[in-house]
Amino acid sequence: MRSEKRVIYLATQNPKKIIELQAVLGSMWDVRSLASLDQEISWQETGTTFETNAQIKAEAVKPYTDACILADDSGLEVDALDGAPGVYSSRYSGLEGNDAANNTKLLTELQGIPEPQRSARFVCCLCFLDETRQVHFFRGTFEGRIGESPKGEFGFGYDPLFFPDNDARSLAEYSPEEKNKKSHRAQALHKFIEFIGDS
Repeated sequence: MRSEKRVIYLATQNPKKIIELQAVLGSMWDVRSLASLDQEISWQETGTTFETNAQIKAEAVKPYTDACILADDSGLEVDALDGAPGVYSSRYSGLEGNDAANNTKLLTELQGIPEPQRSARFVCCLCFLDETRQVHFFRGTFEGRIGESPKGEFGFGYDPLFFPDNDARSLAEYSPEEKNKKSHRAQALHKFIEFIGDS
């Protein structure tokens, strides 16, 4: 008789992140969104690191379930901008979650900067709270550069402007399956899956 899957709640309000995480974890876990808790859960991302913000999200969900919780905080670091937008990636333009406005501001900030100096990376930090409420972190990075104009229709956020190293395509031109194998989130999830397998 097959044992039941462990339940894990995803501490995110971003439906596109939920789809990505479910695609990777769904075969191993009973993956649930916060909507299934039927609670009004919110948080303020006041941390100065991806790890701190990921833990803030996970801890916000903790009072509502005894199951495992997985939170994600991720963003874009651009070397020419001293690591900005960083933890402020989703609200870089001042408008939370407005991808078009964030991309427009990024291009404006990088205007006149030549391609060799437009190096950047996506960073993802996962915070996992197990049933005993132990905290574990997993970080993944994806190196690339910022293009001069958006390309592609897949993905979200800064994907249309991000060109992975040694690739002429933007991340928004990757299929969801390909992105789920190579991205910063995929790398962090791989470390998480290895940890679960060893624990």
